[in-house]
Amino acid sequence: MIRPVHRLPLAQSAALPRLEEAETSVQNRRFRAHFPDGAIVEAVLYRGDTLCLSTQVGCAVGCPFCASGARGLSRPLRGGELRGQVEAVRAAGHAPTKLTLSGIGEPLHVADAASFFAWARGEGLKVSLTTSGGPLSRLRAWLHRPHNGLTVSVHAGSEALRARLVPRAPALEPLFATLAEELPRLSARRRKKTALAYLLLRDASDAAEELDAFAARARPLGLPVHLYAHNPVPGAAHEGVSRAAYEEAYARLRARGLVVRMSSTARREANGGCGTLVPAGPGLSARRRALPRAP
Repeated sequence: MIRPVHRLPLAQSAALPRLEEAETSVQNRRFRAHFPDGAIVEAVLYRGDTLCLSTQVGCAVGCPFCASGARGLSRPLRGGELRGQVEAVRAAGHAPTKLTLSGIGEPLHVADAASFFAWARGEGLKVSLTTSGGPLSRLRAWLHRPHNGLTVSVHAGSEALRARLVPRAPALEPLFATLAEELPRLSARRRKKTALAYLLLRDASDAAEELDAFAARARPLGLPVHLYAHNPVPGAAHEGVSRAAYEEAYARLRARGLVVRMSSTARREANGGCGTLVPAGPGLSARRRALPRAP
């Protein structure tokens, strides 16, 4: 059941979206943020303290396992709209202490993400983000910002699978070359806040050769790996693996010298997983569309 939540008085809420609480689970609350032009994005409050925000209405990266970009991209969110998600959730009586730009959209595609980051830090909020890695010039810049965590979604060991699963993102070779070049320039504190992500998909990224190829690329970087379990997405082209297969992949990556972190309980809940948030509004395709690989 969708329940309306309270908003600030009009004088204080010019940039606030209309907020609805769409779903509650054991650890998470999912909200829908409605903007005046009809755009709708979703945000999730994890464990009561971490707010996962959307940065775009849709997404241009085109991952076939993800609901967020299934209908393409309408537009990026502006700085006031990014802040509005935070303020609307606060107005609903919640007090997040951490933010993560890991909802709908690719944060590195959003020009106002940097100014929002500065605003959030001024509010005393810790900010992390998840990115597919491009543009590489923006990845370089974000690696050096005082974020609370930057996770690069890889999801493949071979270039062929990367092109299928993360179509409009940097190829593996330039992505890992950029990381190899920038990581030695980071402080020890910055390096500890940087990680890779690998999503396990049945008959795709779960293949032994993909896991081994990923491990060979990742091991020289010395970064931890978040091994994501896939949350079901209606109409998606891929499915997750069994718990037994997940644990086998975890053991395989660890045996090849990687530090691997399993999905948290909050992430495994139906409203907390990668790619489950859904946008709506003008400018989105009526149906899932295939996107070509970016140059």
